[in-house]
Amino acid sequence: MAYQIPKELQEKIANFEQLKTQLQMIISQKGELDARKREIDASVEALAENKEGEVYRRIGDILIKVRDRDALTAELKEESETLGVRLKSLESQEKTAREMYENLGREINESLKG
Repeated sequence: MAYQIPKELQEKIANFEQLKTQLQMIISQKGELDARKREIDASVEALAENKEGEVYRRIGDILIKVRDRDALTAELKEESETLGVRLKSLESQEKTAREMYENLGREINESLKG
């Protein structure tokens, strides 16, 4: 006679898989935003260190000469701050999802042992 997995346990396992996927997406997004923020911060630092010469900004596949370095610096700083807020939000989402994932994993293991 084959072992039948109770419907409640099947639902927990399905939720577990969904949480796993959600957690992976959050971690991926967080990594992308973090890399973008570091890139922007490095650009701001480079602009601060190098006051001479022309500066170009990439927009899509083209480069456009920047006339107002200060405006560009302010824009980049604002974008960095925005990314920082989004990163904090993703960190919070990751923490919540990870806790739910771990708790559900324990519940599933206990159900399988029992």
